[in-house]
Amino acid sequence: MKLLDGKIALITGGGRGIGKATALEFAKNGANVVVVSRTENELNQTVKEIENYGVKGIAIPADLSRVDGAKDLVNKYYKTFERCDILVNNAGMTHFASVVDYPLEKAVKLFNVNLISYYVMIKLILPGMLEQGGGNILLTSSPQGTIYFSSHKVAYSASKAAVMAMGKCLQNEVGRQNVRVNVILPGAIHTQMMENLIEWGQNFPEKVPPEKIAPLYLFLASESSKRKYKGKVINQLMLNEIVNTIQTELGSKEYKIREIIDLMKDTLNKDQHTMLRKNQELFEFMLNYKTI
Repeated sequence: MKLLDGKIALITGGGRGIGKATALEFAKNGANVVVVSRTENELNQTVKEIENYGVKGIAIPADLSRVDGAKDLVNKYYKTFERCDILVNNAGMTHFASVVDYPLEKAVKLFNVNLISYYVMIKLILPGMLEQGGGNILLTSSPQGTIYFSSHKVAYSASKAAVMAMGKCLQNEVGRQNVRVNVILPGAIHTQMMENLIEWGQNFPEKVPPEKIAPLYLFLASESSKRKYKGKVINQLMLNEIVNTIQTELGSKEYKIREIIDLMKDTLNKDQHTMLRKNQELFEFMLNYKTI
């Protein structure tokens, strides 16, 4: 049985980048997937690739910078599916400008896409999850605004910090009703957003393809994470660094996760080793998962 057999997932920002890679990973693992973005031709291409895995794919173009856009999206969704098992709030936009220079109307649009649309989607999808006895919500935040705080990204950072708080508070609110909420902080993922930032003058020493982060979303959406992953904030940048270090140090030889923890105690720094020790199920999954 595949990890998401029969599940129905709704992914915003699903036309490209992290959203598309996640949609395809879910489809490979048996989920029917609805993808959402403003760009219809990108959505249609993603749906074609989803359906190559023998599951149903649906494209819903929507402007998530408007509350009515999110409401219309959910109405269209429920005309096709009666339930939503997995909601991935992933749509986003960024900027690289000072508070003084960044136009107010653009800042409002950014907050609408990065934060308000997440809240609206949760508000409209959550009642169905509670009625059906459970569900899974994944929120894409960022290390910017939660771990480090640079200039020229004040609006973006504030929106992403709010998304992290939203996820942790929501888990406390609905966790006893069998709804799991987790937050992902992507590292230097090579997306169109990164290309825009490079064009605006920001530098990235590393460019990780979106396919490298998609298994993390899969893990959190699946039963593999059900026991411990509730209200977690996962720093994918650190996760990726640790996985790469383990693979470099230990090669292709297979070890049990407790052996790896012991073998890596002098190689990883204190924070990395703590993350490894506290997220054994996650690292076991990421080290052993093979893309179908």
